[in-house]
Amino acid sequence: MRRGILNHARGEKLDSTLALIQEKLGDVYTAASLEVRSHGEVVCRAAFGTHAPGATRVKINSLFDLASLTKLFVGTALLALFDRRAFALDDPVVSVMPEFGGLDARRADVTFRHLLSHTSGLPAHVSFRDEATYEAVLDRVCSIPLANAPGREVVYSDLGFMLAGEAVARFSGLSLASAIQSYVTQPLDLHSVRYRPPPEMRHSIVATEHDARRGGLLRGDVHDENCWAMGGVAGHAGLFGSAHDAASFAEMFRLGGLIEGRRVLTRPTALSAVREQARSADERRGFAWALKATDAHSCGRLFSYESFGHTGYTGTSVWVDPDRGLTVALLTNRVQRSRDPEPIRALRAAVHDSIVDELDASPLGD
Repeated sequence: MRRGILNHARGEKLDSTLALIQEKLGDVYTAASLEVRSHGEVVCRAAFGTHAPGATRVKINSLFDLASLTKLFVGTALLALFDRRAFALDDPVVSVMPEFGGLDARRADVTFRHLLSHTSGLPAHVSFRDEATYEAVLDRVCSIPLANAPGREVVYSDLGFMLAGEAVARFSGLSLASAIQSYVTQPLDLHSVRYRPPPEMRHSIVATEHDARRGGLLRGDVHDENCWAMGGVAGHAGLFGSAHDAASFAEMFRLGGLIEGRRVLTRPTALSAVREQARSADERRGFAWALKATDAHSCGRLFSYESFGHTGYTGTSVWVDPDRGLTVALLTNRVQRSRDPEPIRALRAAVHDSIVDELDASPLGD
């Protein structure tokens, strides 16, 4: 039986959008949470499904495995350290991680700008799941041959953000988890966002995939196998959080680094993060953020060309259309049903188009 909980923060119901999400419940995912903000005002909050088979119903503050949305938080921490003059964007990565140099002379040319814009030349993905420790994975990353010369091509790379996470730790003198808290989640008052949520929070966490190798249904344990090998804390994945906090985080960038009187990044740094820093034929990148390049993006046809966002493998996404003053956080556990990316990709686009249509037709969208 499909079950859903709808909890609207305001009178705007977005009925067609909620019907789209409800329709795919049980087929594309077993749990979902949505928060929509228009010019800073929450116009819709909704939750669907259950935390796990036979478990309690999802609430609007339930936690999801954010997967690659983690990169946004790690990139923000790195940019916060840049604002504090811990490094320059065009400094080479080897300046803080000399072990990254290796035998390939081109690696000395890889900069933090390259890491943040996915132009480092590192490959997109390598499996490290059989490594035993964080250090062992990092050693492997530091020895992987470059696939391209630095700065030549946009290749979305988990490996680059593994290095970014380690750089955050070294520049800050803190563990990565503590640095994210100090530079991002604490200043933004994001209570839900964390690595390795404790067992007492399990009841409020949405399960992802059944993994026989790791003992069964993953619920509160990170889904990403490389992050799991690194102990659950990494630069490319590992954070858990709610749709509300994902939306609040994204709003900070819409507002130029400041939200509710709390400044996380200087305005020039925040704006540079969501402006084009690199592009390929069908992809545009800011710093950590993806920028809309075509109507095939997961934000659909109707979000403007100035839109920025990110997706996560588990079924999570956050998109911002600054021209419309619109922020949408849509979290799901689509890996509970399938690793096929097409159903969630199509659903995301349809949801974002529906939100724009409904807001444009409503007085609240004026």
